[in-house]
Amino acid sequence: MPTSKQRNSSLRAAMPRPVERALHRLGQDISIARRVRRLSQEDLAQRIGTSLSTVRRMEDGYPGTALHTFLRALHVLGRLEDMVRVMATENDTLGMELVREQLPQRVRTSGGSKARVNRPAAAKKSAADDADELEGF
Repeated sequence: MPTSKQRNSSLRAAMPRPVERALHRLGQDISIARRVRRLSQEDLAQRIGTSLSTVRRMEDGYPGTALHTFLRALHVLGRLEDMVRVMATENDTLGMELVREQLPQRVRTSGGSKARVNRPAAAKKSAADDADELEGF
């Protein structure tokens, strides 16, 4: 069974550098936000329902810290909505571009001919009534 030191080194070795830097930066930012709010690490640990050592590891950017721990800390610090806003689908420019690339150039009706809508004579309306019906679209 691997020791905790071996697990730590294997986690860090397998992690891409940009991810490692982002974790470290997020931990630093949480630490700064906590201190600006005059909260001790113990206060934050109590408010997010975790141990002091977990808060220390989170602020150090330890990769084994659970995502929900980061999110609970952001919630306590009043920054959770910022994270949600950053990850919103409409802010995903690459994802939206990929979706646009997959859109068909044209859409055809099934059977290759135009579909006709037949209305009974009693249900026919004037052109003005149709315009009112579609208003707001």
